[in-house]
Amino acid sequence: MASIQLSGLLSGIDTKTIVSQLIAVEKRSLLVYQNRKSVWEEKQQALGELETKLTNLRNASNSLSDSGELRSFKITSSDSDKVTADASNSAYEGNHTVVVEQLANAERWVHSAGVEYAEDYVGAGTFVYSYNHKETTLTTTATTTLQDLVGLINNDANNPGVTAGVLYYNKAYHLVLNGNDAGSDYAISVNASSTEVWQSGSELTYNDANAALSTRITDLEQFGSNSLEGTETIVISGTDHSGVAITPVTINLTSNTKISNLIGEINDAFDGTAKARFENGKITLVDDTCGTSGLSVGLTYNANGSAATLTLPDMAVLTEGGATTADLADFAGADFTQTQAAQNSKIKVNGYPTGVEEWIERSSNTIDDVISGVTLHLHDTTESTGEQITLTRDIQSVKDKINALVLAYNSAVQVIKDNTKYDEQTKTAGVLMSDYTVKSIQYQIRQPLIEKTAGFVKDIDEFLSPTAIGLTLDRDGMLNFDTNTFDEAIAKDYRGVLAVIGADKTGSSTSETVKFYNASDTYTTAGEYDVQVTVSGGAVTIAKIKLSGESVWRDMQVNGNILTGTSSFDTNGNPVYAENGLQLSVDLGSDGAFTSTVRVKQGFTGKINDRTGVMLKATVGSMEIDQKQVTEQIKQLDDKITQEETRLSKREERLTAKYARLEKTLSLLQNQLAALGISSSSS
Repeated sequence: MASIQLSGLLSGIDTKTIVSQLIAVEKRSLLVYQNRKSVWEEKQQALGELETKLTNLRNASNSLSDSGELRSFKITSSDSDKVTADASNSAYEGNHTVVVEQLANAERWVHSAGVEYAEDYVGAGTFVYSYNHKETTLTTTATTTLQDLVGLINNDANNPGVTAGVLYYNKAYHLVLNGNDAGSDYAISVNASSTEVWQSGSELTYNDANAALSTRITDLEQFGSNSLEGTETIVISGTDHSGVAITPVTINLTSNTKISNLIGEINDAFDGTAKARFENGKITLVDDTCGTSGLSVGLTYNANGSAATLTLPDMAVLTEGGATTADLADFAGADFTQTQAAQNSKIKVNGYPTGVEEWIERSSNTIDDVISGVTLHLHDTTESTGEQITLTRDIQSVKDKINALVLAYNSAVQVIKDNTKYDEQTKTAGVLMSDYTVKSIQYQIRQPLIEKTAGFVKDIDEFLSPTAIGLTLDRDGMLNFDTNTFDEAIAKDYRGVLAVIGADKTGSSTSETVKFYNASDTYTTAGEYDVQVTVSGGAVTIAKIKLSGESVWRDMQVNGNILTGTSSFDTNGNPVYAENGLQLSVDLGSDGAFTSTVRVKQGFTGKINDRTGVMLKATVGSMEIDQKQVTEQIKQLDDKITQEETRLSKREERLTAKYARLEKTLSLLQNQLAALGISSSSS
């Protein structure tokens, strides 16, 4: 239905304007709601900006909150074309001389004669090759091409780690076999027949699953319930490819003897004539030479009077040597040329090993187990004098992270200041001026920067607060970083500076009986604790703890010689007690009552990180709660605005209808007067 329109022509009164003015008068409540909503939206925007700044502050503090991670190094090489290196935080400053005698290579074989076309048939037959002492047999047909053979090798589910390809050279296409791994263990051989393989008839198991190389033999399910007495042995015996008996090897079995030790001893016993490995719970021994073989191996457990038992699996032939003949014409071993031999890298580091022909060998050109915390990358051989790898402390990276923290802190503080100040000229207050949460946030992020860092003690620690390493707050509450003070502190005590920045719940104790054992990164509060422990009859009978500033003692949980702080949490998932997650160890060798002062250290950045984490925590964080309240206020105002708009719309409709009826009545009167010949304008 068309809406009613008021022309005002009949009455001579501008009724449309009258209705509009009446509605305008009644819009005062609506305007109040809209203005309130605008203020709350400004507050919402300000809180959103503050949340972003606090997130940036948390990220910046998090990057500094682990002193171990802050230990970084710059690495230089006297010749980066020959050797370079990376360092972890467990490395140490210093120079290292690295001599590279040879690089590790992967093996490569090329079919010598080749064929005229890649599509030429290689013919029907059997092709046998080995890689890393794992043999594979392929069968070709009369229509198998050279390209097909490449596909058969590369797509074979039993491929032990060889990539085949085709090389065009000297007007012929040559089959190429490339090992996928470097190192002398990864040799390729094209065999004339199958190679003999011996394997254990059953698996060695641990916890209802196949054992691993790292499994201790006494942990095997094949080991009996009785403990070792020290007399038990395992004897390795057998014969080599020619049937000649090897020298038996005797292993003295201990509680720390692992399967890896057994495999290593088998390899030593056969001295390069056969290779042992352990896969899927089974021991496998592969002859080093293909063809008919006299290889054999036996494992014998001797208790030698001990009550301990061990059931070793029987070893038997899995693949007979020479049982399968390789008969693919023109693709036998003699038809291939080794163009690159598999070999280990060979190096000396800092003059070790000392012998002229002695070298540290690895199967890779990336070596991470020779220099603590350093990974070497070998690129070329060196002169006998070697190349220098130099590690120096990367102080600048720490400075950069501190500067990022200063920027993030000051940005957060500036947002708080801008939104909580009172403008004398405009007589207006910032939208967050009355927000208690925001004022609390400013206090919480400020405190770690001005107070003594938790767990640090005068005369024991070199630095006790951020101020000591160059971080100060000015009169406006902005954070400043004096790099000169920082450089002096670093030069005086490098680790002390990193500790006051980012000690990560490390601990110490004043007692030799009650010692710090561990602390939770998340739940333990850093600080100084008083501890009382009583040991009676070799067991802890009393264990109490409190923060040094507290008066109430709390019981610790006792598990043998390990004491753990009470792990209670409130409804928001926060620890109820400071010692949550703190663990102490007790020497149970002497009875008596013992006291200890336990200190748990946390750098000031860790405290900032923890506090901002609580503020930003989903659902229960103070920022989240504050923003939810603002959102709820906006929602309530939206509801009121909608209700008021609906009321005003209906009010306007009623007024319009009212004046429309008036116009209609006047129109009827004018028509009646006109019919009587009376002018509506007559007096």
